[in-house]
Amino acid sequence: MSFMVVNTGRVASQYFYINLKLQPDVIMPSRYQFDHVVKSFIKRRYKKPLTDFKRFRKKQLQQNPNSAFGIVFHSARRNLIYPLSSERNVDFLKACRDALELDTIFFPIREPHAVFRSELNRQLARGAGDWVFPIGMNGWRKKWNLSDCDTLKNQPLMNNDFLGFLPENIDETDLKEPSKNFLLETAKIFSLYELFSNVFSTVKVFDYKYLFQSPESVLTAMGDAAGFSLSDLSLIKTRLNGLANRFMLYNSFTLVVDKQTETNWKEKGIPIGNENSIPQKISLKRIIKEKQNPFIRSCKFKFEIPEVIPVCEDWGKYERVALVQDEQLPSLKNSLGTEIAIGGHKDDIGNFYREELDEMVNIIHQEICPRFEINFKILIDYYKKNVYYNEVPQGQLYDQFQRISEKEFQKMNPILTASDFL
Repeated sequence: MSFMVVNTGRVASQYFYINLKLQPDVIMPSRYQFDHVVKSFIKRRYKKPLTDFKRFRKKQLQQNPNSAFGIVFHSARRNLIYPLSSERNVDFLKACRDALELDTIFFPIREPHAVFRSELNRQLARGAGDWVFPIGMNGWRKKWNLSDCDTLKNQPLMNNDFLGFLPENIDETDLKEPSKNFLLETAKIFSLYELFSNVFSTVKVFDYKYLFQSPESVLTAMGDAAGFSLSDLSLIKTRLNGLANRFMLYNSFTLVVDKQTETNWKEKGIPIGNENSIPQKISLKRIIKEKQNPFIRSCKFKFEIPEVIPVCEDWGKYERVALVQDEQLPSLKNSLGTEIAIGGHKDDIGNFYREELDEMVNIIHQEICPRFEINFKILIDYYKKNVYYNEVPQGQLYDQFQRISEKEFQKMNPILTASDFL
């Protein structure tokens, strides 16, 4: 049988995804893999991705017959259609129930005003650029020619604030109508519960705050209900959803090995992988979406918590190639309380010899890390002071949210109170 964790509204779906995937007897596909199934079925009326997902589950369970199969429904509120009781939503959940043998739904609930504030901050972050470092701030780029990196050595880090790159202030008046409407839809918690409880016989409701008070108890209770044991606790107290995590996620970068660099490497005696040929591994999706030229050798990198790199596959599979040096990225390390690793995209790193990767890692240490560090310090301060709300702002939008949420939570509270999950 299988289980599903529903992201009912800003309930740290990445935390559930990563910690559940760490468990040896849990099979946990990427959240975005399932999001594709949802969007295809409900919005495009295209059912083949669900069929493929069913086949994927069957194969995984054949290889691991004693494992539980789990899903984190990351995009529940965004990819379901409204009203939530619509026939298309019901048909989709029934199809999932039958195809994937889903029998247990975990339904974490967050206090309504906290959901509103968190979702408001998310929508405001979207308007500020989705945590992406502005191009040009301290020479930051998304794609770097390695020969150009030599010129960075003599360029001082000039920018000490965000002025000239980002608006001085963003607030709820800057939100577009789709964002406002989505904020209001997050209030419909009982309607969402009713949708799932009408399709599935077992819906385990619990208070989201338990995850902070006793994460081990929450994950153990999930295992008891879904038939798996909790054996890997390495990341249950690690920050996986905070502001610092988002800066790492949204500021990946690509190093391009141009002809000048290859010439320099040859002169140093460094072997050149896949010389004068198409790289061995490159996905059609990256060629189209990221406009990656298959004839140009490049490697995509990101900074990440070392233990997360082999687990999280939402944005592609990465492999750890090095640790960030002790003296580098101090603000990021302090914010997360952990070491930071450099991850290389698996589609790319197989096209390079280790010596070539070592050269790229040296460039990252020397030129990329200092720019990431200073931009991180600027942007984390900017989001905290100029974008995010620490308290719910009073006004027409919140009044509308309250009118909707009050009725929904009045219906939901008795169910939450009666829950025996913990």
